[in-house]
Amino acid sequence: MEVRVRDRVKAKRFFVEQIGMDVIGEEPGCTFLLIGDQVLGLRDLKEGETFGGVDHIAFRVSEWTGLRSRVGRARVVITGEKEREDSRSLFLRGPEGLRIELVWRPDPHSHSFARSVAPPPPVVEPEE
Repeated sequence: MEVRVRDRVKAKRFFVEQIGMDVIGEEPGCTFLLIGDQVLGLRDLKEGETFGGVDHIAFRVSEWTGLRSRVGRARVVITGEKEREDSRSLFLRGPEGLRIELVWRPDPHSHSFARSVAPPPPVVEPEE
C-alpha cells in the first residue's frame, strides 16, 4: 500500500520509531518501509494536493501468465503495466477510482527497492 503524506519525514519517523518498521528503500518523493513481509510506501503529496491518503493498494499474485487476459475478460480497466528487474505489475482502476496494483515476483519475498538502502550497522554487544 502507498499513502500520500504531507510530511514524509514525520510519517517515516512514526512508522519506524513507533511501529517498528524498517526502511528498505528511498527514492525521490517516496520512502518504502517493511513490516513482516508487507511493504508500505510513503509518498509526498503532489503539487497542489492538500489531502493525504491512500495512493494505491498492491496485492501480490502467484501467477503472471494469463493475468492480463483474466483481468480483461472481467472487464476491469487496466491503466498501466510495469516491468522491473525483479517484478511485474499490472495497474487497474477499482471501484470509486481506487488504484490497484497486482504484483508478481519470482521470489515473493524480494522487493526491488530493498537494495537501495544500506543494511543497518551491526549491533555491538558491550563487553562484560
